[in-house]
Amino acid sequence: MTEGTITTPIQRAQAPREEVDLRLIELLAEQNRRVPLPVALLMVLVAGLGLRVLPDWIPAAWLALALGMLLVRWRLLAALPLQVDRSAADRVRTAGFMSLASGCTLGLTLFAFPMLDETERSFITLLTLGLATGAVGTTAGRSSLFLPYVVPMAAPLPLLWAIHPGPAQSGWIDLSIGLLLLLYLWVLAGLANNAWRNFTESVQIRYHERALNEQLTEALEQANQANLAKTRFLAAASHDLRQPLHTIGLLVAALSLRQTEGRDREVVDLLSQVSADLSEQLDQLLDISKLDAGVLKPVYKMVDLGEMLRMHHAEMRAVIEARGLRVVLDAPTGVRCRTDPTLLLRVLRNLTDNAAKFTERGAVTLRLRVEGGTARISVEDTGRGIPAGEQEMVFEEFYQVGNPERDRSKGLGLGLSIVRRLSKLLGIGVDLHSDADRGTTVTLAVPLHGQADALPQAREPARVHSFAGRTVLVVDDERSVRIGMRVLLEELGCSCLEASCGEEALRHARGRKPDVILADLRLRNGETGIDVISQVVAAVGATPSLLISGDTAPDRLQEAQRAGIKLLHKPVGLPALQGELARMLGAPARRLG
Repeated sequence: MTEGTITTPIQRAQAPREEVDLRLIELLAEQNRRVPLPVALLMVLVAGLGLRVLPDWIPAAWLALALGMLLVRWRLLAALPLQVDRSAADRVRTAGFMSLASGCTLGLTLFAFPMLDETERSFITLLTLGLATGAVGTTAGRSSLFLPYVVPMAAPLPLLWAIHPGPAQSGWIDLSIGLLLLLYLWVLAGLANNAWRNFTESVQIRYHERALNEQLTEALEQANQANLAKTRFLAAASHDLRQPLHTIGLLVAALSLRQTEGRDREVVDLLSQVSADLSEQLDQLLDISKLDAGVLKPVYKMVDLGEMLRMHHAEMRAVIEARGLRVVLDAPTGVRCRTDPTLLLRVLRNLTDNAAKFTERGAVTLRLRVEGGTARISVEDTGRGIPAGEQEMVFEEFYQVGNPERDRSKGLGLGLSIVRRLSKLLGIGVDLHSDADRGTTVTLAVPLHGQADALPQAREPARVHSFAGRTVLVVDDERSVRIGMRVLLEELGCSCLEASCGEEALRHARGRKPDVILADLRLRNGETGIDVISQVVAAVGATPSLLISGDTAPDRLQEAQRAGIKLLHKPVGLPALQGELARMLGAPARRLG
């Protein structure tokens, strides 16, 4: 053990005496329900034997006493578990007094022993030993219950056999019986002791299991709370970062629509690239929040995996080669499966981007193979590899290998976590193999099942839409966001109405009905964009609406989904905004080129 290391092995919790006594009381009450009737019948038989050698009133009086004692004992033991206002130890003492009283009552029968013949003596002896043996189970062998019952009832038997020989004058036989009885009672006491030890150990085990279950439940609750806290933190951090980034993106998009040349164009392009990089990292946080919220649902289509990899290769090639690496594609076409192409491409982008970030020289290879009914897509690199002890940990959130300085260019450590969770959502297996200084291979096992009428249609050429003369109501409590959105919308030909709350939005809408509403999801004073949209629609009629938010909390995502209003997350890029405006406004479009 190294210095400063603390180990805390799980130790068996010792049940307190109170716990053992409570379990014993439960046992006494349970056994008490079964014992009275057979014992009462035996008492009647014993009284019948006494009638032959004693005046009738003596057996009758003893029987009345014995039955009365049995009834009192039955009622008291049945009530013990319900007497929660008394301590367990006090209730056990009560049971001990009842055992003593019962033992003494039954022991009175031994006064008639010298007057009985051999058969009757044997019957009384067997009856007494049977009751004593049964007491081991009914008292769990607890000495304070077992001995007060057995000693007055059975302990005199060996002596009575020894000093009162039978009519046949066979004293050595009676003496032997007395010795055997003494030996049997000694063995019975040992069995009672073992029974009590086993009982207490069983209580200890159950107590330990319950304590362990409580610890595990508490640990699980703490883990759930930590996970919720993490989700809330990610959502809050994402929201606070998205707000200014969204404003920057809107202004950069507005600048990109203007004719600029030379260094001005270079600055605009650089700003666009930086904004896109930050947006991608925030999108990873959004992916985690969507997965936590359970609102990410696959949309299955029939796809050609080979064609998908070719498109992915074309998309990533420039980025990978810019790092001085080769990019290799080995993927036959015609391998079709039913999956969500958007989510699968997200998985491939994360794997490819991760491979490129941690490979200094060599190549990144995209490979597709079919084995039986499974397509195996592998992303291979020639990087430094991942140590064996960390290969499972790299799938945890925010965990990175070889990045102690938290170099932002290497991401946030969410890529592989998202890969595993999205793959699980799609029913895709993930296997990682890595050798030190030789590289890493991550393989996706995609089931080849399902049919469709046709493959997805080819992408439509890019279009430019016209929004001239359209009025857009922008609702956002951040002034900088409203200004940025107004600047961009005006560059697109729209006129813009700005509102920071529902009251302002209603005033603008009543004065001039908007063609579309763009509202932030979370406003101030507990107001939401959903509330504002509902108020405006109620006032001026149905209006196409879109929520734009930097809030990625799972409950917010679910709230927007329930409202049935499409939600875009800040920062919103120009193509996405143009596409949504065109969808809602049915704007005319022309193809580029």
